[in-house]
Amino acid sequence: MRSILLLLLLPTLVSLYKLDQECSDLQLAFATASTEFTKCLGKATKPVKLCVSCYKQYTSVKETYTNITGSVNCSTVLRDSDNAMVIRRLWDAYSNMWDSALCESCSGLSSNRSVEFVNKTDTVNLCFDHNKKHGSICGECKDPYEALLNLFKDLQQDGYACADLADSMNSTAQAWSVKFECGHPDVEYIPVISLATGMLLLPILFYMGNGFLSKNFS
Repeated sequence: MRSILLLLLLPTLVSLYKLDQECSDLQLAFATASTEFTKCLGKATKPVKLCVSCYKQYTSVKETYTNITGSVNCSTVLRDSDNAMVIRRLWDAYSNMWDSALCESCSGLSSNRSVEFVNKTDTVNLCFDHNKKHGSICGECKDPYEALLNLFKDLQQDGYACADLADSMNSTAQAWSVKFECGHPDVEYIPVISLATGMLLLPILFYMGNGFLSKNFS
């Protein structure tokens, strides 16, 4: 993955000889951080663990982009000097994905409530496993399922239902309503499918950017 992304950014990197050392360092730092973040995304798609697993990598990309925008010498050169605007478009794609997943909301979620959600989810899944052979899931698991659902609704109402939590709740609710036919899931989902689609479009963005840059530097 690292080699692929660096190759896709090669047309930009080959122009380093035209840049001063500051801009060269900033450009390479962004390329490296982008590689690590994209690699993390590939591992965090199912189950969705984007906000938790890739927080460090996203923060690194954000910091390197902020360093570029804050540079008097390099901001325009690196972001706007070519038609493809690869660095700007990559950052826009990353930040839009992060925002659509509501990942910043998870950073405001206390560890106690996170643990509570995980524990309640585990309780429901254990109940499913224990009772599926006896056909009594809808009755035996109703209380723990509703407790989990109510907690998720509270988190959602408070603005803390990021994609990681939503995907977990989606899976549990689908099992409850579709697999075990215990009733309507009764929960408004964050569009995790749309998020996943956005993640899948990132490689296309890389290739398009590479094509534009190749043409621009030829």
